[in-house]
Amino acid sequence: MPSQASVEGGFAVPREIGLTSATFLAYILPPLVCQYLMGVLVQLNRTRFYRLALLPVTVWLAWRATLVDMSGGHPAKVQTNSMLITQMSSLSTRSAVWAFAPVRYRRHSSTDNQNKANLGSVYAACWNTWDLLINPRGIGWNWPRGLVVPKPTFETDSRFIFVLLSAAGVAFHALAFDACVQSMRILSPETFGSLQGGSLFDQSLPPVLELLRSVLVSLLGASSAYFGLQYSYQLLAIVCVILFHQHPSQWPPLFDSPWLSTSLSELWGRRWHQMMRDMLLTLGGQPFDYMFGRLGSVLGVFLVSGIFHDIELRSSGRGGNSVVPVGFWTMQGIGVILERVWKKVTGRSVGGVWGWMWMVGWLTFWGVPMVDEYAKVGRFAALSLPGRFEPSLALVRAFVRG
Repeated sequence: MPSQASVEGGFAVPREIGLTSATFLAYILPPLVCQYLMGVLVQLNRTRFYRLALLPVTVWLAWRATLVDMSGGHPAKVQTNSMLITQMSSLSTRSAVWAFAPVRYRRHSSTDNQNKANLGSVYAACWNTWDLLINPRGIGWNWPRGLVVPKPTFETDSRFIFVLLSAAGVAFHALAFDACVQSMRILSPETFGSLQGGSLFDQSLPPVLELLRSVLVSLLGASSAYFGLQYSYQLLAIVCVILFHQHPSQWPPLFDSPWLSTSLSELWGRRWHQMMRDMLLTLGGQPFDYMFGRLGSVLGVFLVSGIFHDIELRSSGRGGNSVVPVGFWTMQGIGVILERVWKKVTGRSVGGVWGWMWMVGWLTFWGVPMVDEYAKVGRFAALSLPGRFEPSLALVRAFVRG
């Protein structure tokens, strides 16, 4: 029988439920099956009662799945536990959105989808659920609200060319991700570059140098998140286009050059990835809109985002101050509200060079403490490519030898 989990930093951290084929079948597979069933039901008429009945079972099974120790007890692999808990949190929230969906989800017609739909609505729903599971933005579906889809730099209908371009993107972004991670570790291998973690701030340094280093590490941390999401997304696109014969148009860019944003509204509303958009609007925006109006809905979206990121921060079992991630995202919402107030008072939208400076300043002021919190729990040392592959270091060694 599994042993009882210990508690560290307010988060349950199991120590003896290792990942085996038996624990996978008993703990991890059940919530995945429940989410799949929820995805099928949300596409069928008159299924809301069944979806609401299935929801608490799905959430409980998802929580139960987090009792599995994916790391095998190795501190260097603690990131695998964070990934599991994050995925189960996402599974629960997306299932909640589907359970309360007021209208039936429908996939826009395509030749492939229409042929399957002709075989029966249940069969079509079973097939389309696979796309629904890996498509949090709702590309090609009827349910996204206000989603702006970025246009690819090199648009093509050829699957072969798309795979080649995506493979090049995977290689570049994986290399850039590793370079950012290695740079953060090198800057302080004994503190935030170690598994024990440590603060970005070093009081032994002159104040200006201390501040500059903390800002630099924060920039590297944000960049590693960007590059990590990019290479993961493009790798998944390659798999789906090759194995499931999906069309390249089903995999538009994940980001839209976020560094070109000239306001917080533009950054979070369009240029940053929109994978959590529908979930945040449903679980945060709608309730707060009902209680506090339109500005309240903005705050609700960012508050729920902060809670989600707090779960991800604390998922390694090393603790963490919840006020910091929740505060960071709440302040992003307040920043967006201030931009709307500015437009109402002056009649001009935030933008241009001054808008870019405002955005960067606001992000930096609230972002450095956020990254510092991740540094304290040793997250930078745990980040790595699959197999602990370190291509940036390999290139440096090759260059030195050459």
